[in-house]
This record gives sequence, structure tokens and C-alpha cells, in this order.
Amino acid sequence: MIINYVVFAVSLACYLTAGVLYTQQFFKRVNLRTSLPQILLMLALIGHLILLIVSTHGNGSEQLSLAFVTAMLAWLVTLTMLITNKFIKNLLFLPVVCFVSAFIISIDLFFPTTTGITVTMSVGMIVHILLSLVAFGLLSISMLYACQLAYINYQLKQKSKMMLTGQLPPLMSVERILYQLMTAGAGLLFIALVSGFVFVPNMLADGYAHKTLLSTIALISYLACILLHKYVGLSTRITVIFNFVGLTLLTLGYFGSRLVKEILLT
Repeated sequence: MIINYVVFAVSLACYLTAGVLYTQQFFKRVNLRTSLPQILLMLALIGHLILLIVSTHGNGSEQLSLAFVTAMLAWLVTLTMLITNKFIKNLLFLPVVCFVSAFIISIDLFFPTTTGITVTMSVGMIVHILLSLVAFGLLSISMLYACQLAYINYQLKQKSKMMLTGQLPPLMSVERILYQLMTAGAGLLFIALVSGFVFVPNMLADGYAHKTLLSTIALISYLACILLHKYVGLSTRITVIFNFVGLTLLTLGYFGSRLVKEILLT
């Protein structure tokens, strides 16, 4: 439908323009008070959500294609970053999520959801999948905060004047939010795994065992990072490594086999 392309074009333009404006704000030496980037990003998110809804209603069953799940995660991450920017500046990564979301909604033109895996799910399965996706979204955001923490730490060591302009948030504030996100994401991941064993009868069968194993190892990685930080203390570099390892394992578990099936084997 032509309306879908109109919504896509508006969302894409808003994402790209907001990304450019946020980039300009980050590299300016003074704070810009304009709310235009926020307005554009909200419009982009509304259009993005409409595309997700239209995609879902385009088929009688639930869609679990790689393109759809990735687009939904991108929407969740971008919305969260926009909201948290009201409390702690995310100018370092707001342009990144804008451009990435623009790229992801563009992928849908080349890999439509009709090529995905369609299943009829029970309520328990839906709960398991939603918990897993939200956990993945939170832990993806924690990875962004870990990178921001490393960048701020580097700027402090270099005694950069950027810290004086207010373009970057305080180091301790970022660290606090990072570990809150990791704790919430790890908690949801644990509940998702438990719900999987309760509602999914083949969590350890062929085709699912690697997902369960990789998700479990990722959970252990996050829990180890949280506990070591609380009782021993961790350097910024080690925190970034833990987040990178955990998110990589989750990505392989969630999307590895699906990427092969939907893209490499089609």
C-alpha cells in the first residue's frame, strides 16, 4: 500500500534529520535549547510503530521474522534512549540510535516479514518471547551506556574541555544507570529462561538448545559483572568487556540460527 511507503519515507526522513541535529548538538561547545530533534524523533518513532503494527496485521498469525523482531527492538531502544535523555544526556548515542533505526526500517523493504517464520503461539510462549525481547532491549541499552562510560572516563583522563560544556553526563550517574539497566535486564532474562522451561517443552531440544545455552552463559556473565562490581569493584574496561560478551552471546542465541535460515539460505 502506498500509505505504508509514505509512513516509511516520513519516518526515515525524521530519523535522519534528528540524527544530524543531535550530532550537531554534541559537537557544539554550547548547549542548544531547541526541541526540534526531540519532536522529529518522536514523529519517527510514531511512524516506526505504525509500520510495526501494519506489519503485524498483515498476517493472520504472529510474525517472528528477523526483520520484524529487529525493527521492534530498534523501536524499543530508541524510545528508551529518548526518554532517558530527559534525565541524563545521551547525546553521544542518540545520533547512533537514530541512524541505526533508519537503517533497520529500510531493511524491511528488502527483507519483508512475509519471508519470516510464522507460528501460532500460546499465551505462555508469548510471555516468554516478550520477556526475552525486553531483556535483550535493556541489555542492548546497557551496552551503549557501558561505551559511554568508557568514553567519559577517557575524556576525564585526557582532561578534555568537553566535560566542562555539559555535553556529557557525570561519570557516576552513567555508571549508576548502567548497573541498574544490567540488573533489570539480567532479572528479566532470568525470568524469561524460567518461563521458557515452564511454557516451552523443547528448550533443550535440537534447534533450541544453543539458544538456551548461550542465553544462560550470557546471564552468568551479567550476574558476575554485577556481583564483582558490588563486592570487589571493576574497571571501566572490564565492565565494557562483560557487556560486550553478554550481548554478543545473546545476539548469537536470539538471531544466529534465524539469520542463517532467513538470509543466507533464502
